[in-house]
Amino acid sequence: MTKDNRKDFRSYRWKLPADAFAFAERPDPGPTDLVKEDVWSSTVSLPDHVAVWTSDHHGSELKAMNDVWGDWVLSSGDEQDPMQYVMLDSADELKAFIWNSLCGFYRVAATCLRNVLELNTIGAYFQISKKLAKFEKWKQENYEIKYGNACDYLFKHPSTKSLEDHIKSRMNYSVFGEKTSWARELFQKLSSFTHSSATHTSAKLWEGSTGPIYIQNSFGKAYALYLDTMCLSHVLLKLARPRLALPKVTNLLRGKKHPAFQSCSV
Repeated sequence: MTKDNRKDFRSYRWKLPADAFAFAERPDPGPTDLVKEDVWSSTVSLPDHVAVWTSDHHGSELKAMNDVWGDWVLSSGDEQDPMQYVMLDSADELKAFIWNSLCGFYRVAATCLRNVLELNTIGAYFQISKKLAKFEKWKQENYEIKYGNACDYLFKHPSTKSLEDHIKSRMNYSVFGEKTSWARELFQKLSSFTHSSATHTSAKLWEGSTGPIYIQNSFGKAYALYLDTMCLSHVLLKLARPRLALPKVTNLLRGKKHPAFQSCSV
């Protein structure tokens, strides 16, 4: 560690106190099977290296993603409805996305966004359809609703008609439609990372290198996917909870100029 690095807050690690958690064992039992130093170094040295590089050059993007995540958690609210259930789960995926993109695991990060989009779409489906009994079965893995079927339902539902008509008049496009639509194209794009298609492998995102490694362009692609996913997620949230006032952080998403988001967030 150089002298200059000793002044860098990123150079230190510490455990949070027990009172930082809602549930925690007290007192801290201390290490019971301490990891070997060489195993620790092998596991964290490259991700740490990438994290420092990334945070050297993308502090604004990291702040934006963290702000969107924080307001998403707050927007989940106290009412135990289908949207709250999926929003809390998807918030964990968002945090995992930020961490993995920070450390250079861009493909893994994108798979988190696929989970976010699927969860929020299914949550909106259950909320709008009011199929609460089936929602309870879904939580117990006793009922299946596929992403495409949820989009079919949302596309045909009366509550989305004004939004779909607005998009069609502006750009001959759709949010949930069967052919060319925002929701289906984004899900397909994110699925390419999940299934490691030839153009979406980790090696491709690391430009042929072994990793993790910091690649500016790949971080930028991951960041754009994050904004797109959260833009659509807020559309879903507004459709599911029409009276909800969207958080101020969505001004960042409005900057994407997506007419679906602008129409749904007024």
